[in-house]
Amino acid sequence: IRVWHAPGPTREIDPRNALHHDIAELVRESFVQTLRPDVVLVTSLFEGMGDDAVTSVGRFDVDTPTAVVLYDLIPMISPDVQFRTNPVYIGYYARKIESLKRCAALLAISANSRAEALKALEFNPDQVTNISSGCDPRFRRPDTTELERQALCSKFGITKPFLMYTGGADERKNLKRLIQAFAQLPQRLRVQYQLVMVGKMPEFHVTDFRTTMKEVGLNASDVVFAGYVHDLELMQLYSICKLFVFPSLHEGFGLPPLEAMACGAPVITANVTSLPEVMGREDAVFDPLSATAISEKIKQALTDEVFRQDLIRYGAKRVLTFSWDHCAKAAIAALEKIAKPSRVLDPEVSVRVVETGLFKPSYKRVLVSKLDHMGDLILATPAIMKLRARYPYARIDALVGSWNVEAAQVLGVFECIHVLDFFSPKSSEFPEVFETTLTSLIGQLKEYDIAIDLRRPRDTRSILLRLPARLHVGYATGDDGMDSRLSVCLAAVPDVPF
Repeated sequence: IRVWHAPGPTREIDPRNALHHDIAELVRESFVQTLRPDVVLVTSLFEGMGDDAVTSVGRFDVDTPTAVVLYDLIPMISPDVQFRTNPVYIGYYARKIESLKRCAALLAISANSRAEALKALEFNPDQVTNISSGCDPRFRRPDTTELERQALCSKFGITKPFLMYTGGADERKNLKRLIQAFAQLPQRLRVQYQLVMVGKMPEFHVTDFRTTMKEVGLNASDVVFAGYVHDLELMQLYSICKLFVFPSLHEGFGLPPLEAMACGAPVITANVTSLPEVMGREDAVFDPLSATAISEKIKQALTDEVFRQDLIRYGAKRVLTFSWDHCAKAAIAALEKIAKPSRVLDPEVSVRVVETGLFKPSYKRVLVSKLDHMGDLILATPAIMKLRARYPYARIDALVGSWNVEAAQVLGVFECIHVLDFFSPKSSEFPEVFETTLTSLIGQLKEYDIAIDLRRPRDTRSILLRLPARLHVGYATGDDGMDSRLSVCLAAVPDVPF
């Protein structure tokens, strides 16, 4: 694991971060280049809009061959309202596409994604490989008792046999047409079932769907919005649904239908983009632009039990044709094609070996002092982990209160944990330490290269300065006399309320 640092924040949703983001991309590529890799694989290029992830290709390092896993080009081919009208989103995606064009190879997750890349980005066919995708082996038909089934249905307000959908709620998921198709079922058939939408959906989408329900004559109980469910509940719902319907207009792969098959659900999907290659069966797909066509296919699956049972048997076999093992082998083969030739020394060339300590790891001794309340040690975890990353070969010890020993052990960073109860277990009492206790502790410590106090208030600075160390490091307290005695005084960033 190699760690790099750059100025932040970098999320592109905020235009004020533009310079930080620009610098961070260059720093990251420069850092990766210093590692001299044979090939770089970026598993997710389209990040950094609403978070501080940093990804780019070929902005600084133009020598290292880079491959990117390509999930889809949906914002380019089927953009939603944000990618059609918002200049921040449009500019962000355009920059990512330029990075994509500088890749030596693309690893597409479906034949359809590969075809889209070849058409929209003008790659050579041998540069774009369909590595396909797979289904998490955890997804299988769970053993659900009748009592568990009843409890599950009761939790989500399911009172009848049901049709199921899971996924997002954005425009391309085509859920309004699914609601319309459900409403178009013959009355005698429709009243026997509910339509259950599974997945966290923004409230404005749910409100919009409820409006559609009223327009087509559905009652509030006809469509259930289950919201977020955990994996076991999802598998149970897959396994007990009467039919799984996936009407999406555009997918990179389409994982929910594969998960549903793995859990024993009969599945029908739209006949567009990647879904036919996931489904692999012409009589199990429909035209997603026609609510009538969707309704007719649903009707067939609900009224023809032979067809429905055949879909269940077919799905159990179909899911086995997709595997992460195949995906990994295809990816490795594609990476080997673009990787730099291995740097192998000619065995005939004599090599003169000179022993030197210049490149040996630096084995420093570091003492981290965090004489604080219980929760505050947890808040210091990011700083402690950065310290470990900065000094990977160092011996790092800790000085904490007795109530923090277990938490310090859990971090797995400290070789030795020393105890000094500066604070009382009763937080209302003033902190103090007896001179005899402190003197005894100092007598037990060996000299450290660095002693660092991760507590910002000045009340523990006098303890830090007495610890046996060549360098004493702490945050600025505002007390010039105290701060001037530190070997290194770190800038203290004030707390900002959320």
